[in-house]
Amino acid sequence: IEVMVALTIVVALLSSCAALSVGRIVPSPHLVAACRIVPTPHTVLNVVTRRHVSRAREPRCGWGPEPVWSELSIASIEDAAEGLKAVTITPADGTADGFTVPGQYVQIRQPGAEKAGFFAIASAPGASGPFEFLIKETPPSDWSPGTGWLTGAEAGAGLDMSQVMGGGFKIAEHIDEVERVLLFAAGSGISPIRSVIESGALSGKDVELYYGVRTPAHAAYLDKFDAWSDLGVQYTLCVSAADTAPLQACTGYVQDVAKAAQAFSSAPEKTLILMCGMKGMAMGIKEMAAEAGIDEARVLANFEV
Repeated sequence: IEVMVALTIVVALLSSCAALSVGRIVPSPHLVAACRIVPTPHTVLNVVTRRHVSRAREPRCGWGPEPVWSELSIASIEDAAEGLKAVTITPADGTADGFTVPGQYVQIRQPGAEKAGFFAIASAPGASGPFEFLIKETPPSDWSPGTGWLTGAEAGAGLDMSQVMGGGFKIAEHIDEVERVLLFAAGSGISPIRSVIESGALSGKDVELYYGVRTPAHAAYLDKFDAWSDLGVQYTLCVSAADTAPLQACTGYVQDVAKAAQAFSSAPEKTLILMCGMKGMAMGIKEMAAEAGIDEARVLANFEV
């Protein structure tokens, strides 16, 4: 009986936490896709945040460290694109010290709630000011509280935020061995990709970004693309709803547009891929990269369990 009890006890319950899932668009060297979209100005509300740190009694996910919650509030919130909100939160004292790699994330929940969401930090490590996030409006589910409580809130609304978590994009392990970097993002997946670009980690490399959205109205960070171009990043906007694509944009999913542009087959032994988006996009990119001879160890996501 004792043996049976012991065997019964040895059970691990792992919760699968979902990944976190244009101004001037500069043409890639393989494919011309340039257009100018003027962003709509938005009102930004700013407030003083409150800070209180408490340790959770239970982990909120089956992997990763136990969250240490800080009681904070929304510093600002504005429309970033259709279905997306730009949210800023001033972290608790010392929290920013843990943000060292683009692609890292935090957990955010309603004050005292059991379930939390996982959100990649959009601003770059070391950037001054509050943490910036790009948050998609999503309904609640069995594993997630959804984001309506957050995207529908106003500046000053209270929330709990964890310490910085995750290893982010493991760029440092590969960057000295490559000459090219392909960036793939879909929807709100542009958030950690923005962090990579603005961190300067890709300086001196040939960088191409393929950004996929359903329609141009769903594209975030329109006002940042000129600055990214100045950093040497080339852009292609990929619109999946063909009837809404501007004449200068590309129609289709990011992986298909990149393959048509021969982005995967150009110097595969010297290419690094960073991606953030839905599962179908990630699987397609991995398959095409493998076909082109790109080492699978150089196809990176910011969420690695």
